[in-house]
Amino acid sequence: MASSPPPPGRRPPPFYRLAAFLVRVYVSLVYGLRITGTEHVPRTGACVVGANHVSAWDPPVVGLSVPREIHFMAKKELFERWLPRRLFRAVRAFPVDRGANDVGAVKEALRRLQNGHAVGVFFEGTRNVSGDAAARQGAAFLAQRTGAPLVPAAIWREGRAFRVAFGPPLRTAGRARDEVPALTVELEHAVRSLLPSRT
Repeated sequence: MASSPPPPGRRPPPFYRLAAFLVRVYVSLVYGLRITGTEHVPRTGACVVGANHVSAWDPPVVGLSVPREIHFMAKKELFERWLPRRLFRAVRAFPVDRGANDVGAVKEALRRLQNGHAVGVFFEGTRNVSGDAAARQGAAFLAQRTGAPLVPAAIWREGRAFRVAFGPPLRTAGRARDEVPALTVELEHAVRSLLPSRT
C-alpha cells in the first residue's frame, strides 16, 4: 500500500486540478451536468463522501463535483497496468479489493482521513443501476472510526445529462461497532431521498 499523501493544502495539486477541469468541460459539453448541495461538503478537515453508483462515469463526475480534493477508493483492477495506475494515483485514488475484507485499503482510508483529507466511497460496492442493492458498511465505518462527517451524495442521469446532489452531513455520536449498521441505513436513506422519484 502506498504511503498517504501529505496533509491537504489550500489547493489540490496541478494535475488533479487539470484532470478535474478537463472532465468537467467534457461532461458539461457532451452530456450536461448540474450539481447541487455543495454547501453541505466541509471545505476543510476530514470527511467521508458516501455515494450511490450507477455508471463507470461516477468517480470522475462525483469527484469533480466535490468542491475540494477527494480521495476515492477504486477497484484494484484499475491499478493493474502501469499507466492507469500512475493516473489514478495522481488523482489521489487508491485500490481496494472488493471481493475480500481488504484491511490494507481500510487502513489507508483511515490514514488519509486522519491527515484531514476527504475520502469518497461508493457504498454499494459496485454499479447498481436498479438502486436495489444492499448498502455496504465501509463508508459508515470510516466516518464512525474517525468522527468525520459523512456526506450523502447522489448521482443519476436525466436523459444524457448527469445530476449530482449532496445532502447535509451525518454524524455518529460514539465509537461502538453496533452503531455502524444504523449509520449505514441512515446514509442509504439520505442518498435515496436526494434521488428523483421514480413515479
